[in-house]
Amino acid sequence: MSYAQRRKQLHQMLGAEDGVICLLSSQYQSRNYPDNAYMPFRQNSHFLYYTGIPETGFALLSFPDGRDILFGPPFDLDTVVWTGEQRSLDAWGAHAEVSVCEPFSSFPTQLKALESPLYLPPSHANMLLSLAEYLEQTPADVKAGVSSALVEAVVAQRLIKDDGEVAAIEDALSRTREIFHNVMQLPLTSMSEAQVCGSIMQQVYSQQWDTSFQPIVTTHGEILHSHHYGLETLDEQRLLLMDFGMEPALGYASDITRTFPVNGTFSTQQREIYEVVLRSQLDAIEAMKPGVTFKDVHLLASETIVRGLQDLGLMKGDPKEAVAAGAHALFFPHGLGHMLGVDVHDMEDLGDVVGYGAPGVRSTQFGLGFLRLARELEPGHVVTIEPGIYFIPTLMDMWASEKKHEAFIQYDALGDYRDFGGIRIEDDVLVTQAGHRVLGTPIVKHCDELEQHMANG
Repeated sequence: MSYAQRRKQLHQMLGAEDGVICLLSSQYQSRNYPDNAYMPFRQNSHFLYYTGIPETGFALLSFPDGRDILFGPPFDLDTVVWTGEQRSLDAWGAHAEVSVCEPFSSFPTQLKALESPLYLPPSHANMLLSLAEYLEQTPADVKAGVSSALVEAVVAQRLIKDDGEVAAIEDALSRTREIFHNVMQLPLTSMSEAQVCGSIMQQVYSQQWDTSFQPIVTTHGEILHSHHYGLETLDEQRLLLMDFGMEPALGYASDITRTFPVNGTFSTQQREIYEVVLRSQLDAIEAMKPGVTFKDVHLLASETIVRGLQDLGLMKGDPKEAVAAGAHALFFPHGLGHMLGVDVHDMEDLGDVVGYGAPGVRSTQFGLGFLRLARELEPGHVVTIEPGIYFIPTLMDMWASEKKHEAFIQYDALGDYRDFGGIRIEDDVLVTQAGHRVLGTPIVKHCDELEQHMANG
């Protein structure tokens, strides 16, 4: 679907709530002083989805009668001197399929003249302040003026991926797969986390792409979002958890996690836990189909984990009752997955309406409350499936001291796992009319496949 078609469809979806839609590009964010250096630029994903423009300094007004006006930077010699040749505003207009282009300086006046423009929640503080300035309102008033109808229409539209969008995600997955397979064959026993991450970034940047989030590369998988890269040589007795994805300037991300032994061979204990996580992921993927709620898929994956941990003597009791009580969250304290698209956590800047519908209400239960996605699945949804098992010493100590869920947890058996770390396995899955399809060419994940692939390095 073209950018113009997307905008037309959005107006149609708004129905009686239709109006003039205002979309803003992201702005550069300085590290410490505006004239020094900037944080890496990432375009606002909604602006990217409806215009395909990956640059800063733009705004779009889209009218119900089909007219669009693109506002952008005029030719500026200083910009050419400091950052290189400028693409013309008309050229960007042609790219976005907008025939009327005006300098950005006229945007505030035209926006202020509108009676009730429709806009999304500003994604960053500088966007909020700019919108407040343009509308001559307080930031609080700008927040209160967000169009819930526009939010719901954008979510409904962007949730369903067309063939072109799926192909873009699979392009990202193809590149991600190559890097995962390359890293698995590095001499990991003589490398540090920082060196492994450096190898990832070199391979990403050499393709003029970027990562879709800061990579997780750690032998301490029990820290769910560990973004510290150790300088010490990897402990060859531990597992390396690697969670990262890629995206080009126009968006559409991959998000993959694999966990594998630093020395290339799973210990018995590592293999046993890994197989439980893998079984949970495979069960969850198999359950993916239209009409099923993702919350139910999450609960199914959780029950598989409970049964597997029961077989290892770490849990007991009825699996459904254990999951209903939240006892499994000692080992699996996060949600099963999230939407994937232009953003790696697609549209989550719009709130829980993305994952839960309107009104979206999350559980307050520990673990289940971190579930980002619970809504009914539809053809065209692309989601991650990423169960895990983690042994978090502080959490284990707290629950044990409180005798929390002792009807389901074998606390006396956890001592041998205290320094285990964590395992997560993640793939990206498309919901289809017939059920589901795991996107991309498979990335090795079965124990024997991993060991064989690492041995061939």
